[in-house]
Amino acid sequence: MNLSIYEQNDYRHFIFAHFQYLQKLCQHSIQIQHDSIKYFLNSLLITPELISEDNFHSRLSSSIEQTKQDIPNNFGSLFFLIRSINHANAFVTTYGTNYQYTSTWFTNGAYYPYLSNRAIIYDDQCSCGLQSNCTTQAYFYLENSTKIFLKGLKIGCTPSESLHVSTLECLYDRSCLDLIQQYVNLTIDPLSINTSQFYVNTSVFELIENLFVEEWISSINYSLYYYQCLPRSCSYTYIQQFNILYLITLLLGLQGGLTIVLIWICPKIVRILVKINEKRKKRLNIVQPEPTTDTTTVSNELRTNINVTNASSVKLILICFFVILIITGLTLFSVYIARSNTYDDQFISKTNSICILNYYISYS
Repeated sequence: MNLSIYEQNDYRHFIFAHFQYLQKLCQHSIQIQHDSIKYFLNSLLITPELISEDNFHSRLSSSIEQTKQDIPNNFGSLFFLIRSINHANAFVTTYGTNYQYTSTWFTNGAYYPYLSNRAIIYDDQCSCGLQSNCTTQAYFYLENSTKIFLKGLKIGCTPSESLHVSTLECLYDRSCLDLIQQYVNLTIDPLSINTSQFYVNTSVFELIENLFVEEWISSINYSLYYYQCLPRSCSYTYIQQFNILYLITLLLGLQGGLTIVLIWICPKIVRILVKINEKRKKRLNIVQPEPTTDTTTVSNELRTNINVTNASSVKLILICFFVILIITGLTLFSVYIARSNTYDDQFISKTNSICILNYYISYS
């Protein structure tokens, strides 16, 4: 199509640039989403213990929401940088819609090293030299000097900036598409508003901020996570509140345990004490005074033997007492340890493996 025959601001100069730019934006958006989802699926969830299902869903939902916010932000930062560079360098478009030259290289028989130009003014006295998003309503300029305006579409300083301010209302309207087909010979099927979450008058810039995504669909499967991080062992305990019945049961249990221990060990201690007493009596009966021995010497030896026997008996009794005390202490300590090991209601994993989760995220 020969566009040189149309007026400078006729939308037929812009329409192909708009649709090509819109196509590239959609492709770039899809590529960014694929890369971000791939990066997310390769991420790791490292936990020292197997977490509960509620905790698992909470952590993944939070991570997915954060990723959904980061993708548009990263794309928006790059997009803002490109727009700022284009505007700050005051590039003149090939369409001549942002700056207009006021002189030529050769003027009055002389060559000039530079060309002067002026910024074009659009609606509300918006100058392309000061702002890059100056626009006016798009139209087809006919031979009889009449203008046919196109719903929602804009023309302005640059095709890209004017498309950002435009809406896609015309693409939902059959009559508007018929006008495009009539004057541009371009066939476009109308969009369906029933399948979109965006309003008809939503600007293209808002669509870019949302990456043209209608809906994010995510699937979180706790069973896959469990089998991926299958623990070697699990334990389940619960917290029991203190009550008087529990105390009575504990004391009766301790009494029963001590009774069994004492029934087993006391008879043996009594037998040992009886044998010691019998041996002591035998020693006292065996001692007889010799005729040639002095009476005082015999009495002293007798007292020494009695003292030695009594000391041995006391040592043995003390040893038995300490044995009973140690057994009682060990019994109480073991019962205390068995009763005090309580945790919250949860599965506890004994493995410290690193789990690579399988997330399932799709978009439309």
